[in-house]
Amino acid sequence: MKTVNRGFISITPTPLFIAWALKNSDEEQFFTNNPEPSIYLVEDDFWEDSIILEKYFKKIAQAEFKAICSDEEKFPIISNEDEFILYFSVSSGTIVHDLLKENIERE
Repeated sequence: MKTVNRGFISITPTPLFIAWALKNSDEEQFFTNNPEPSIYLVEDDFWEDSIILEKYFKKIAQAEFKAICSDEEKFPIISNEDEFILYFSVSSGTIVHDLLKENIERE
């Protein structure tokens, strides 16, 4: 096992995001009562969740909305962290372990 020099932000859609997605999906999507989170790797030396969320919330929101709908005019306006957490549950941490022997590949 190796420790990766990254922290993480875990983003899970809330019911508000799921309602938006069901109305605006470009394709048929399957959403359950237990949606899968997305994990974003970030620097590993942050001490406060609010600081790391402030830095990345716009980029993450764009990626999450774009995964559902290509028409950016349909995206909800997210201008601060309080609005972001209406659409996403957030958790973060500073330790990432890689349990596999193979090297991590980038796309």
